[in-house]
Amino acid sequence: MLESLKKWASGWVAFFLIGLLILSFAIWGVADYITGGAGGGALATVGGKEISANQFQRAFSNEINTLSQQAGRRISYDQARAVGLDNRVLSQLIGSTAVEEHAEQLNLALSDATVAASLQRDPNFQSGGTFDRTRVEYIRRELGVTERGFLDLRRQDELRNQITTALLRSTVVPDDMVTGLAKWRGETRVVSFFKIDADKQVKIEEPTDDDLKKTFEANKRRYMTEPRRDLAVLQLALADLRKKADLSDEQLRHAYERSKDTYNVPERRRLQQISFKDKASAEKALAEIKGGKDFLEVAKANGAAESDVNLGLLEKSRLIDKKIADAAFALAKDAVSDVIEGGFTTAIVRVTEIIPGKQPSFEDVKEKVSEELAGEWAQSQLRDYYSRVDDGRGEGKPLNEIAQDLDLPYFDLKSVTRGNVNADGKPALTVPDASSIISAGFRGEIGLESEPIQLADGGYAWVDVMQTSDAKQRPFEEVKNEVKTLWTDNKKREALNELAAKFAERIKAGEDFAKVAEEAGGTVETTAAVGRSTIPDGLTQSAMTQAFVLRKGEVGHAETADGKSRTLIQLDAIKQAPEPDEDLKNRLRNEILQQLRTDSLTAYVAALQGRYGVDINQRQLRRATGADLQ
Repeated sequence: MLESLKKWASGWVAFFLIGLLILSFAIWGVADYITGGAGGGALATVGGKEISANQFQRAFSNEINTLSQQAGRRISYDQARAVGLDNRVLSQLIGSTAVEEHAEQLNLALSDATVAASLQRDPNFQSGGTFDRTRVEYIRRELGVTERGFLDLRRQDELRNQITTALLRSTVVPDDMVTGLAKWRGETRVVSFFKIDADKQVKIEEPTDDDLKKTFEANKRRYMTEPRRDLAVLQLALADLRKKADLSDEQLRHAYERSKDTYNVPERRRLQQISFKDKASAEKALAEIKGGKDFLEVAKANGAAESDVNLGLLEKSRLIDKKIADAAFALAKDAVSDVIEGGFTTAIVRVTEIIPGKQPSFEDVKEKVSEELAGEWAQSQLRDYYSRVDDGRGEGKPLNEIAQDLDLPYFDLKSVTRGNVNADGKPALTVPDASSIISAGFRGEIGLESEPIQLADGGYAWVDVMQTSDAKQRPFEEVKNEVKTLWTDNKKREALNELAAKFAERIKAGEDFAKVAEEAGGTVETTAAVGRSTIPDGLTQSAMTQAFVLRKGEVGHAETADGKSRTLIQLDAIKQAPEPDEDLKNRLRNEILQQLRTDSLTAYVAALQGRYGVDINQRQLRRATGADLQ
């Protein structure tokens, strides 16, 4: 986040800034502003501006797509809502809309020509120092908007940037703050410590029954059985339907012939491209290359970095500019093109590698064709099977009978916990969506038909609650050994704390640290000079936190990492940080600056919310996120 903030005052990053600008909303949430009163077709209003359901759904879908790519599987609307993605998206839209409202009140405006000129000057959309329209097209397609829509988004971002840039540039970092942080971070300390030998120093007598019963009564909630349920589950997964597809060889061949071009492996080429401001510059560079100059050297001389030149291994369809694509895929390996006056730039292209395309035979892709055709068949049958299950439910049939009629998987789960564990301590359900199915079972009630849940692959599952067993108190006699362990651990911890406090008092009174350590059964160790972020072997974070609070010669104690003993620490030395050099000062100043800017933006957006007011139509929101289907 801090690195992103560095660029706010220059270049167009406001487009990506929105998410950062509204990070505070992800923390605050929007609950404080939900009144349910947004009228008309608006999903939400901020002052006089509306956020439509379409706007929200597009942003929500984009976030789900991004999350799905990161997870490597399709994320459902239910799963997205479960992690709060809907609130995060709405928070971002509310924040950006509030800033737009402020921009309008300040009478800020930009013409199409100004926006276009700014876009062309933006380094994010340049290649080799020249405006590269392909980069614009890539982002436009990712956002799923028209050129006009993209220009409007850019305009909104530029206006927001005018305000935020003014706010950020007013941030000042005092020199004393930089120096103070450098000294605080750079200070080191030397600590001596030893660990009490708990086994030798602490002896706990056997507890009486009265001791154990008192401990049991004070900790009854620890000793409860888990709630359990008997669940009936009918699963209609696409994977199960695919197995029902009875496909003949003739059908597979027909499907292959119908779409065999889609199985083609297209030719790919590793390309290098130099973009130029005008044709004359390109012709001059081409002459130099033909004269023996290295392609990359010529590119560098024309202001292009190697990363701009190397386009990678591409299919022809990946090149947006048709003229450049045609020229590049007509070259021989290692050949350099003539000057190409493309639709977006003037360029010279070189081919460094060619991987020929391939037309696979039916036998080569028969298995893939079968999988795809079975998938299509399963999708076509899904609604029919869903309706037949629904009809069976309407006739009052139990799930096991419906499953038998339709030859669908049925699971009779006995005494299962919310964590999907049966009475034997093993997983009760072992299908991909087990967790979601069990959770649905624990939301239901006996005798009530709940709505089916959607599975990750697009299928469904129906869950009926057959029997419930609430959490019950386990009797004392059953858990007596567990209670004894708890009582013993507590007593040992109390004894160790008292012992450590006594040892510390003796050291404070003047006794030798090493002598007390020997009596405690420990061995004194001494750290090197360590900073605040270092945790030496044998010490814990709690011990080091104390070490940077103690004064020289003072003593403290902390629990060991395993919780089974106590460590005594003594602060031997405090070493002040050296005077920071200019490089360190600059790095710290920049870090503080970015944090102050973040705080300023957080306060700014919060103030806008309070000024304009935020109104959210809960019904529209539930409809847009699919929550009204639950």
